[in-house]
Amino acid sequence: MKGMMMTKTPVRPSFDRAALLKKDRLRIDEAAWLLGCHPDTIRRYVDQDKLRAKRLPGGERRVLTESIRPYL
Repeated sequence: MKGMMMTKTPVRPSFDRAALLKKDRLRIDEAAWLLGCHPDTIRRYVDQDKLRAKRLPGGERRVLTESIRPYL
């Protein structure tokens, strides 16, 4: 309609839980999806040593799947 602003609703990614749990390391967004929280929460938990992660050569973090299992 003229004069009305249309906004997009953000789409949360959908992952296959079983497939994710088979991986050794997860991207931040995958870990957040599994735990039902925001990716910034995952980053904060890694910084606080609540979750373990490894850095890739490019600086990206991968969360170790074994470190999130107790929270599932």
